[in-house]
Amino acid sequence: MLTPAPARRRSVDARVRASGVLALGSFAVAAACRIAVDRVAAGFETLNTIAAVGASAAGLGVLLFGATLVLAVQHHRGRRLPLVLGGVTALLALGAVAAAVVATTAPDVGAASNATIVRTALAGLAAASLPAVCLAALRSRSQR
Repeated sequence: MLTPAPARRRSVDARVRASGVLALGSFAVAAACRIAVDRVAAGFETLNTIAAVGASAAGLGVLLFGATLVLAVQHHRGRRLPLVLGGVTALLALGAVAAAVVATTAPDVGAASNATIVRTALAGLAAASLPAVCLAALRSRSQR
C-alpha cells in the first residue's frame, strides 16, 4: 500500500507574502510620489498633495514591513533567524547614524535634505523590525 508523502511545509505562507507585497507596493507609491515632487513644478498645493500621499505611503510601508517580519518570525522557526534579524536591524540603525552624520556635514540644503530622508527611512525600518527581533529572541530562548 502506498503512503502519501508528507506535504512539504512552505517557508513563507500566504499572509507573509501578501503583507510583503503590500509593503513593497506602499514603498513604490512613496518613491513615485518623491519622483513626482522632484519633477512637478506646478503649484504649491499640488506639491503638498503629492508629498502628503508619498509620506503616508512610506509610513504605511514601514508599518507593513514590521508586520511582515513579525508574521515571518511566527511562521519560521529557524535558529539563526534572531541573529539575522538582529544583525540587519543593527545595520539599519548604523546606516541611520551614518546618514545623520552626512546630513550634518552636507555642503548644501539639497544634499542635507536627501540625507535626512535616508536617515529617517533607515531609522523607521530599524524601529519597525524591533518587535520581530524581540519575538525571535524570545522564541529562540524558549526553544533551549
